[in-house]
Amino acid sequence: MEKINPSKLINREMTQRRISKSELARMLHMKPSSIHFMLDSEFMQVQRLLDLSNVFQYNFFREIADQLPHAEPATANPATAEITTLNERIKELEMEVRILQDTLERLIRK
Repeated sequence: MEKINPSKLINREMTQRRISKSELARMLHMKPSSIHFMLDSEFMQVQRLLDLSNVFQYNFFREIADQLPHAEPATANPATAEITTLNERIKELEMEVRILQDTLERLIRK
Protein backbone atom coordinates (compact mmCIF):
# COMPACT_ATOMS: atom_id res chain seq x y z
CA MET A 1 0.00 0.00 0.00
CA GLU A 2 1.24 3.47 -0.88
CA LYS A 3 2.16 5.77 1.99
CA ILE A 4 -0.48 8.31 2.90
CA ASN A 5 1.03 11.74 3.40
CA PRO A 6 -1.40 14.02 5.27
CA SER A 7 0.71 17.07 4.37
CA LYS A 8 -0.22 16.60 0.71
CA LEU A 9 -3.90 16.67 1.64
CA ILE A 10 -3.39 19.82 3.73
CA ASN A 11 -1.43 21.54 0.96
CA ARG A 12 -4.15 20.66 -1.55
CA GLU A 13 -6.84 22.20 0.66
CA MET A 14 -4.70 25.28 1.27
CA THR A 15 -4.28 25.75 -2.48
CA GLN A 16 -7.98 25.25 -3.22
CA ARG A 17 -9.00 27.68 -0.49
CA ARG A 18 -6.15 30.11 -1.19
CA ILE A 19 -4.87 29.96 2.39
CA SER A 20 -1.23 30.89 2.86
CA LYS A 21 1.11 29.22 5.34
CA SER A 22 1.19 32.45 7.34
CA GLU A 23 -2.60 32.59 7.47
CA LEU A 24 -2.77 28.94 8.51
CA ALA A 25 -0.22 29.64 11.25
CA ARG A 26 -2.48 32.40 12.60
CA MET A 27 -5.54 30.14 12.45
CA LEU A 28 -3.75 27.41 14.41
CA HIS A 29 -2.00 29.84 16.78
CA MET A 30 1.38 28.52 15.65
CA LYS A 31 4.61 30.06 14.43
CA PRO A 32 4.99 30.17 10.64
CA SER A 33 8.22 28.17 10.95
CA SER A 34 6.26 25.39 12.69
CA ILE A 35 3.77 25.34 9.82
CA HIS A 36 6.61 25.03 7.30
CA PHE A 37 8.09 22.15 9.30
CA MET A 38 4.70 20.44 9.68
CA LEU A 39 3.90 20.68 5.96
CA ASP A 40 7.34 19.40 4.96
CA SER A 41 6.98 16.30 7.13
CA GLU A 42 5.54 12.97 5.97
CA PHE A 43 4.03 12.40 9.39
CA MET A 44 1.53 14.29 11.50
CA GLN A 45 0.18 13.92 15.01
CA VAL A 46 -3.45 12.89 15.22
CA GLN A 47 -4.32 15.93 17.35
CA ARG A 48 -2.72 18.26 14.79
CA LEU A 49 -4.74 16.64 11.99
CA LEU A 50 -7.87 17.04 14.13
CA ASP A 51 -7.04 20.74 14.60
CA LEU A 52 -6.57 21.12 10.84
CA SER A 53 -9.87 19.32 10.18
CA ASN A 54 -11.59 21.82 12.45
CA VAL A 55 -9.89 24.83 10.84
CA PHE A 56 -10.75 23.69 7.31
CA GLN A 57 -14.12 22.20 8.30
CA TYR A 58 -12.99 19.16 6.30
CA ASN A 59 -12.71 15.55 7.46
CA PHE A 60 -9.14 14.60 6.60
CA PHE A 61 -9.61 11.41 8.62
CA ARG A 62 -12.42 10.23 6.33
CA GLU A 63 -10.31 10.88 3.25
CA ILE A 64 -7.43 8.91 4.75
CA ALA A 65 -9.76 6.10 5.90
CA ASP A 66 -11.23 5.85 2.40
CA GLN A 67 -7.76 5.01 1.10
CA LEU A 68 -7.38 2.03 3.44
CA PRO A 69 -8.10 -1.42 2.00
CA HIS A 70 -9.37 -2.74 5.33
CA ALA A 71 -12.89 -3.53 6.51
CA GLU A 72 -14.91 -1.08 8.54
CA PRO A 73 -14.87 -1.59 12.31
CA ALA A 74 -17.83 -3.24 13.99
CA THR A 75 -20.47 -0.76 15.04
CA ALA A 76 -20.02 0.11 18.68
CA ASN A 77 -22.75 2.74 18.87
CA PRO A 78 -26.18 1.15 19.54
CA ALA A 79 -27.96 4.05 17.84
CA THR A 80 -25.93 3.53 14.66
CA ALA A 81 -26.65 -0.20 14.78
CA GLU A 82 -30.37 0.53 15.14
CA ILE A 83 -30.29 2.93 12.19
CA THR A 84 -28.54 0.28 10.09
CA THR A 85 -31.17 -2.29 11.08
CA LEU A 86 -33.99 0.13 10.26
CA ASN A 87 -32.45 0.98 6.87
CA GLU A 88 -32.25 -2.73 6.04
CA ARG A 89 -35.89 -3.16 7.06
CA ILE A 90 -36.88 -0.20 4.86
CA LYS A 91 -35.18 -1.86 1.89
CA GLU A 92 -37.03 -5.10 2.59
CA LEU A 93 -40.37 -3.29 2.80
CA GLU A 94 -39.70 -1.35 -0.40
CA MET A 95 -39.01 -4.62 -2.19
CA GLU A 96 -42.20 -6.10 -0.76
CA VAL A 97 -44.20 -3.10 -1.98
CA ARG A 98 -42.78 -3.51 -5.50
CA ILE A 99 -43.68 -7.21 -5.51
CA LEU A 100 -47.21 -6.45 -4.33
CA GLN A 101 -47.61 -3.73 -6.96
CA ASP A 102 -46.45 -6.11 -9.70
CA THR A 103 -48.83 -8.81 -8.45
CA LEU A 104 -51.73 -6.35 -8.31
CA GLU A 105 -51.03 -5.13 -11.86
CA ARG A 106 -50.96 -8.71 -13.15
CA LEU A 107 -54.28 -9.47 -11.44
CA ILE A 108 -55.92 -6.35 -12.86
CA ARG A 109 -54.81 -7.21 -16.40
CA LYS A 110 -56.49 -10.66 -16.25
